[in-house]
Amino acid sequence: AFSEAGFYLSGTCIWKKQSLVLGRSPYQWQHEPVLFGWKKKGKHLWYTGRKESTIWEFDKPKKNGDHPTMKPVALLAYPIMNSSMSNTLVLDPFGGSGSTLVACEQTERSCATIELDEKYCDVIVKRYIELVGSSTGVIVQRDGLDYTYEEVASQEATDG
Repeated sequence: AFSEAGFYLSGTCIWKKQSLVLGRSPYQWQHEPVLFGWKKKGKHLWYTGRKESTIWEFDKPKKNGDHPTMKPVALLAYPIMNSSMSNTLVLDPFGGSGSTLVACEQTERSCATIELDEKYCDVIVKRYIELVGSSTGVIVQRDGLDYTYEEVASQEATDG
């Protein structure tokens, strides 16, 4: 799927978690693969040294009621800083809980994020507003139209 989407797969990094993720498998996962690559016709730029490892050790967040698979901000900030400069745009087509958006804000990048589930869109927007301390300038796009956060919140209150 990665290649079919027009990306060159450079490698697979491993997010090593501090504890097991319990499931039904005989072996319990304590890691998550992270694909690393870039658009086949794009430039690959690298902004750090040559001694970076494919094993990434970041503690996973404690259980969170906002999203079942919330990623730690530091996990996302690490490759973002290695692969982009300040004031550039980062695309996250799987917004989830908004950790990429938070990482971009903390590392002086802009982030365009997409999330199909409205429940998690709300999580992302509220998390961002809490981070920056204001809803001023926050735009939510639904069905191709731009709305201010206040308009969305007002509509949700009306729909109840």
